[in-house]
Amino acid sequence: MASTMQFDIPHTLGKAEAKRRIGAGIPKLERHIPGGGTVQAHWTGDDRLAMTVTAMGQKVVVDMMVEEAVVRASVQVPMMLSMMAGAISGFVQTSAQKMLEKPADQSGPPPHA
Repeated sequence: MASTMQFDIPHTLGKAEAKRRIGAGIPKLERHIPGGGTVQAHWTGDDRLAMTVTAMGQKVVVDMMVEEAVVRASVQVPMMLSMMAGAISGFVQTSAQKMLEKPADQSGPPPHA
């Protein structure tokens, strides 16, 4: 059974800018998945992002809803990775926070797990 963790990330960017920054930051995530991995993400509606992170033969499913002042996220971690559920969810949360903190066109170190 998968473990699901939820969190909210408040921001002051407005919906459009928050969505732009998250979208621009997603390609950088793959380089920072411990042990390597892949990230597949697509917008399923105007404000909802569906993302799948595959690492160590397992898939972590992330659902993000971008709102005017908050990004609401849900992270589903498969049973095989349940011992690392907190660290995985923390990586997703920290990554999203960093994407929202600085403009997407700035270079700098991407998030680390």
